[in-house]
Formats: sequence, C-alpha cells, structure tokens
Amino acid sequence: MTRRLTCRRLALVVAVAAVLAGCRAGGADGPAPPTPVPTRAAPSPTLSPSTTLVSARPRFVRVVDGYDVFAVNAQQYELVGKRIFQVLRREGLWDQGVRLGVNSYPEKGEYLVLVKPGFSGLSTRQILNRLLGIY
Repeated sequence: MTRRLTCRRLALVVAVAAVLAGCRAGGADGPAPPTPVPTRAAPSPTLSPSTTLVSARPRFVRVVDGYDVFAVNAQQYELVGKRIFQVLRREGLWDQGVRLGVNSYPEKGEYLVLVKPGFSGLSTRQILNRLLGIY
C-alpha cells in the first residue's frame, strides 16, 4: 500500500512540475518559445528498460525555473518514462532533491525532459544520462 502511494505521489509531482514549467514558459512576459526540435519520424518501438540510445544525444534547449530542458527523440522519451522510478528511488536521487518533468508534443515531433539536480552533486546531463542508461 505504501509503495503504491509513493508511486502515485511521484507521478503527481512529475505531472505538476511539467505543467508548471509549461505554464511559466508560455507567459506573455516570458522568453520566446523555442524553435521546433527536429526529430526522427520513425515510430517508437517498445523498449526494454536496459536499452541505451547513444546514437542521438539529447540537446539542451533552455532553463525554465531552475529546470534544464532537453530535447530528446521519441525512443529516448519512452525510455525515460520506463527508467524514472529506478533512477529516482533506487539510486536515492529523489531524497537528494532531484526532480524531473516531461512534456511531449507528438504532433510536432517534440519531446522534452526537464531536470533539476537538487543537491545531488550531479549535473543535469549526468542525471539525464542515467535515465537513458548511459553511464
């Protein structure tokens, strides 16, 4: 019961962070919206959690409210969703203040991952690499 409640809280926090990041980025006095992110048009296959995708490195887009925003492809986006629990809970990064958010615009082919390193001592790129299985 406690594990299920913890997973729901984690999902809620990630969803709220993604919504807040999207709301703040689109304000009238905020920065201009980013240019469209080029991605591959290939359909996303079902991936195992141990799959690593090194071929296309995530691209840093901007900083929004302390979150570094990275553009990833559809396969990497799917992999992040599958590995989020493992990276945040099992590696203890959640307790160190690491926070994540995700946002996607499939019709535009844009997939974004937001990373806030907290006081983990890791860079946002290192955390994203862990999510993608690149060590």
